Amino acid sequence: MLGTLGLWTLLPAVTQVSPDRRTCVFFEAPGVRGSTKTLGEVLDTRPGPPKSIRCLYSHCCFAIWNLTRGRAHVEMQGCRDSDEPGCESLHCDPMPRAHPSPSSTLFTCSCSTDFCNANYSLLPPSGNQGAPGPQGPQPTPGGPIWMALLLLGMFLVLLLGSIILALLQRKTYGVRSGSDPEPDSGGDCSEDLPELAELCFSQVIQEGGHAVVWAGRLQGEMVAIKAFPKRAVAQFRAERAVYQLPGLQHDHIVRFITAGQGGPGPLPSVPLLVLELYPKGSLRHYLTQYTSDWGSSLRMALSLAEGLAFLHEERWRDGQYKPGIAHRDLSSQNVLIREDRSCAIGDLGLALVLPGLARPPASAPTQPRGPAAILEDPRGLKELLEDCWDADPEARLTAECVQQRLAALAYPQGASSFPESCPQACTPLCPENSPSATASPTVPCRPQQGSCYLSVQQGPGSRSPQPVSTSVHV
Repeated sequence: MLGTLGLWTLLPAVTQVSPDRRTCVFFEAPGVRGSTKTLGEVLDTRPGPPKSIRCLYSHCCFAIWNLTRGRAHVEMQGCRDSDEPGCESLHCDPMPRAHPSPSSTLFTCSCSTDFCNANYSLLPPSGNQGAPGPQGPQPTPGGPIWMALLLLGMFLVLLLGSIILALLQRKTYGVRSGSDPEPDSGGDCSEDLPELAELCFSQVIQEGGHAVVWAGRLQGEMVAIKAFPKRAVAQFRAERAVYQLPGLQHDHIVRFITAGQGGPGPLPSVPLLVLELYPKGSLRHYLTQYTSDWGSSLRMALSLAEGLAFLHEERWRDGQYKPGIAHRDLSSQNVLIREDRSCAIGDLGLALVLPGLARPPASAPTQPRGPAAILEDPRGLKELLEDCWDADPEARLTAECVQQRLAALAYPQGASSFPESCPQACTPLCPENSPSATASPTVPCRPQQGSCYLSVQQGPGSRSPQPVSTSVHV
């Protein structure tokens, strides 16, 4: 609580104080050993406390209280002999210093403003602050502080109530309108997921907005475990659906092992995706830890392009249809490094399955339907990058074109031969097969390779011809 000495009795003395000297309240209780009167000049000689003193050797006031059985008594008030550490405070904040007896405690304070040692706070219920008798000023109750605390508490209660009411209204509105997917916490999802009892959780290796990735072990194999909270069941279902598409197995796509439910230790079961573990981490992490020469960097880029081209491809193979897939969230954080330092694309939570063939074509080709071909001249990394970030999205290279150009850069000795991954039965776009050939740019054919090229008529300084593509652009 707050105790106060009447400063009005000190006003006559204040008017006589030099502005460059500190003025403090001066009081010494009867029986106190020693005196600090010599540390300053007492400004008034009227009988009875309180008095004021102008400090001679410091700018610091002090006070000592004795708290006995819940009652506070002033022992000493005056000037310090030097500006000791702790005098920087503008207010008197008592600190316990000693225990003269089991039932009493001495509190002291130091401060650096005029008459700052007249008031004290943060003590238990106070008693007489000065010498006993009717002339000693009595402390006033701490009404303002209690009122402020009461108002603050009421404000916090009202704020909390408003937040709870808003959440309840949002939940009610979402249930009625069906626009909020989060209340569907996935209770139905857990019913059709097997419990992965043999799955062991080791440590967290990555935390994201919708999932936490753990390193663990399943049937003796080190695996990555992607755990989705109940509120992210929609993201779990979407990513699981992509991973379970037939024909999605590829060296440069993160290998999907199984889906189920479980949790570490006593935590409740949540939906899980179990994937292959890549101890070298993400491409972003790898590039911050290691340097790579030209050949290794080119092979990493090629493996990444191969994985992305595979995602974009639409193919029939062995009676299974794989649709084209747009990743939509490709970044160095979502690309993982394999043991051979090639890349594997992961995090398919935002991937979009593209519409395509509903049934295999009559000829049932086993090769994928993708971009038409690669240009004969590998024109170098600079032009490859420029083509990838063309201002016109339709003019940018497809993932398969990037793959083929990088392959030509990585293996120049085989650049003259047609890449094995290039489709041999792409849809012809030659003039004789196009009804609007007369109004279209010139399309020269290469019958020996079964591929066509689009040569756009451009002005001087334009870039080389671009390949025709009906696939997803990078």
